[in-house]
Amino acid sequence: MKTIKWSRNQEKIIHTYMDTYKILLEEDDLSPNNEIINRVLTELVSMISKPLDQHVAEEILNHDEIRSIRDTMLEKLTIAETLMENHYAKLFVGSVNSLDDFRSFIYWDNYKELIQTEINELNKVKNDIRSFAFVGTGPLPLSPLLLQRELGAKMTCLDIDEQAHSLGRRIVQELDKEGDSDYILNDGALHDYTGFDLVWIASLVPNKEEILERIYQTNPDATVAIRSVDGIHQLLYEPVDATKFSKVACEEVGRTIADSFIINSTIYYTFK
Repeated sequence: MKTIKWSRNQEKIIHTYMDTYKILLEEDDLSPNNEIINRVLTELVSMISKPLDQHVAEEILNHDEIRSIRDTMLEKLTIAETLMENHYAKLFVGSVNSLDDFRSFIYWDNYKELIQTEINELNKVKNDIRSFAFVGTGPLPLSPLLLQRELGAKMTCLDIDEQAHSLGRRIVQELDKEGDSDYILNDGALHDYTGFDLVWIASLVPNKEEILERIYQTNPDATVAIRSVDGIHQLLYEPVDATKFSKVACEEVGRTIADSFIINSTIYYTFK
């Protein structure tokens, strides 16, 4: 067996990840109301967001203890992120008149940077987008709202969770004075995507391959954007596995690159 000499930075990331994992298992409340959760997750995200060479990241990802806890850790992180979005959505409902009212949200600047990066790459792939669907919008629909502002297109939001749908729909209705947006409670794998120029799939959506198949069945002319992660950011999210897209003939036509400010990479697909 090959012996790896760990750098101090690698050891710190591994130990921080494992310590955070233990705390997430121990704590009953994973919401922002728990200061312990706020502290450890802020520290973890900050550490993992720093630039790291690919081979160094792969060594960490292949560490035996990291591999043994990663799946459960991602489940806990998904719960924490969902609770965080619910927390802030409840604060914003009834108090927003424009997108700029979200500036107090802790990740507001990150969202704006992410969307701008995605739009820059999207412009290389497809122009003249008149309508788009966003699957997995959640209770705090900042991504689709920012996309709508940048694209000037009709927006349809989809979410399968009733609470997320209820909160997100109220926020969209408060901002959409013209009533030009839809917020639908539905599984993205069951929706009819006829008429959409673009379909966006959020990173936390679990059944991406089924949704992609449904898009292909109902609208093979659509461009699809799927949020993923690369490198060390796989400690926070599950990356897109294109090998699971075997039932549809699609090809990658563009991709954004994450940096110290943006965790997600976004992959653009068209159908052959």
